[in-house]
Amino acid sequence: MTGVWGTRLGRAAVVFGLMMALVAPAAAQAPQKGPDALTPPPVVDPKKVETTPVTPGAPATSAFAPDELTLSPVPVLTISGSSSWEDAYDKLVEAVRKADTELKRLGLTQAGQVFVMYNTSDDRGFDYEVQVPFSGTTTQKPAEPMKLGGSFAGKVLRFVHTGSFGDMDNTYEQIANYLDEKNIEQNDLYIERYRTDLLTASPEALEIEILVPLP
Repeated sequence: MTGVWGTRLGRAAVVFGLMMALVAPAAAQAPQKGPDALTPPPVVDPKKVETTPVTPGAPATSAFAPDELTLSPVPVLTISGSSSWEDAYDKLVEAVRKADTELKRLGLTQAGQVFVMYNTSDDRGFDYEVQVPFSGTTTQKPAEPMKLGGSFAGKVLRFVHTGSFGDMDNTYEQIANYLDEKNIEQNDLYIERYRTDLLTASPEALEIEILVPLP
């Protein structure tokens, strides 16, 4: 799996490799003999350990089963940018705040939930488009690098993530497994639609639709 998911899943492989490096030296030590010998602790086989991280006290993630729907295009103000994975949430909030300010300058009104489209990604970060739906008309052009346009249109699978922004890796991993199991091809375009307001909600209490475009 490539794109946003491939980058996130790659981190899990690095963590598993570090676990193996720590366990191997303990397994190689032979127990001492004699009355004063210490009994080494039992070595846990990492293949039997569940490695999916779980944040204590975090709200449960509900991603399945997905439903299929068709999105109709709506007018949006789009702002594009790039971010590292560490700064992802702050960058998205900043982009939404700039778009909100620009809509007010143009005399337009937000009229729907914010979309975030992930275009490309690697180990260092990703490129995104934040799209804010609006109503009204204007004769002015938005300030660069923002632009007026239309949102994505077409069939998508809709999954739902509820909880922390930092726990979304788990949801994306479940989605990747689901698509593999169902043999569903994906074109590396992923869309998030925020049911909660990024400008007011806590990053620990979000409700996000993850939309997977279908071929």
